[in-house]
Amino acid sequence: MLGSIKYNLTNLLNFKGRDARQTFWFYVLFLIVIQYAVGMVIAMPMMGGIMKSAFIAAQQGVTGDDMNAQVMSQMAGYMRTSMTLSTLVSLTAGLLLLAAFARRLHDSGRPGWISAVTFLLSLSSKAIVWSRMDEIVSTMQRVSADNLETAFAMQSKMVAASLLGYLAILIVIIFGVWPSSPGRNRYGEAPVRF
Repeated sequence: MLGSIKYNLTNLLNFKGRDARQTFWFYVLFLIVIQYAVGMVIAMPMMGGIMKSAFIAAQQGVTGDDMNAQVMSQMAGYMRTSMTLSTLVSLTAGLLLLAAFARRLHDSGRPGWISAVTFLLSLSSKAIVWSRMDEIVSTMQRVSADNLETAFAMQSKMVAASLLGYLAILIVIIFGVWPSSPGRNRYGEAPVRF
């Protein structure tokens, strides 16, 4: 596993050759774990601040509706920061995966440009979300426990972005598990397994 991670990190700009399934998936697992760990580091201080405010409000005897409104308002304030940081982390992981996915495609006899299309789908998904950032934050500020229709309406507008993001993931999964071409193919010798 460590050999796969080291190999991919030292070949970040190498779009030539082939990667075995095992090498590719160990690297993907590494990127997912790192992405979730960074996400937790980003989310913890924000959620801690929200929880602290909720506890203080509860101690002061604030009503449930007022507390919900306060929590949603705070979440809206953190939303822009959270979305900015998570987008940067996601795009970084996508860039780190680009060459490895191209080599994995080569291993199954497919062209590496499919990895660029996959990255562009993911990038398009993020762009749609970014284009609606102000609307998302505004919606979060207006949502209350007894009026969730506003949140559901906003969420329904984001379906296209979600589908593009999931399509990119699906392409990586499908081509990532595709069997290797036996022996030599037009992209080189059979890959070394780590």
